[in-house]
Amino acid sequence: MFLMNVFILTFLVCIKEYAAEATVDQAPSFALVEVGQTVVLSCKTGNHIGRRSDGDCKSCLAWYYQRAGNTPKVLIHSISTLHSDTPSRFVGSGVDHGTEFTLTISGVQSEDAGDYYCQSYHWINSRGVYTFGGGTRLEVGLITPPKLTVLPSSSQEMTMQSKALIMCLANQGFPSDWTLSWKVEGRRRSQETSSGVLQQDGLYSWSSTLTLTQQEWENGVLVLCEATRSGQSAVTGEVRREQCTE
Repeated sequence: MFLMNVFILTFLVCIKEYAAEATVDQAPSFALVEVGQTVVLSCKTGNHIGRRSDGDCKSCLAWYYQRAGNTPKVLIHSISTLHSDTPSRFVGSGVDHGTEFTLTISGVQSEDAGDYYCQSYHWINSRGVYTFGGGTRLEVGLITPPKLTVLPSSSQEMTMQSKALIMCLANQGFPSDWTLSWKVEGRRRSQETSSGVLQQDGLYSWSSTLTLTQQEWENGVLVLCEATRSGQSAVTGEVRREQCTE
């Protein structure tokens, strides 16, 4: 049993070291640009790509693009070589057996919105390993604060459930990284919020539901829903019992 535990521990340590040597870091994780602007994505690997002893796969670094609902496609391979249908506004850079690479998109177009991933090849522990970065979400457009609607549950629903459910709906916002939060009488309340859902008009919608006790609601507490984004003014919607019809 002791030998088995030693084996398992050794195996886990080896796996941890093995994984650590094959790390690929991408930045930024999210980028927002307007049409016509330029964006640069970076990819840094924890080890040199390829096998330096004989030059094998010295330029094995690729960039992939994925649009929501579609399979990923290759944009660039061999560090800087464009795939046959990749527009020339995409440029890959880096050096053979390097650790730092970039993807530059000049004159960004609306159809460039989506997720970008770098993929690298490493020779580790006498075997080849392909590793993907964590990805970059690129959104293209103008910042648009969402419109908020705050809706309480009906008196009948509260009577049946002995609690009040308050729903916050946010619509027609851009980009997708707006977040919803709640305040009750000025104090934060933690609650789950949906991720932004892309609508047909190219804007996003979000929703969140807050649960109050029936007593809190009947006491007429002020409930605020806030949509926030770094660098932007918060958008708020509010409701209290006195504002609602029975």
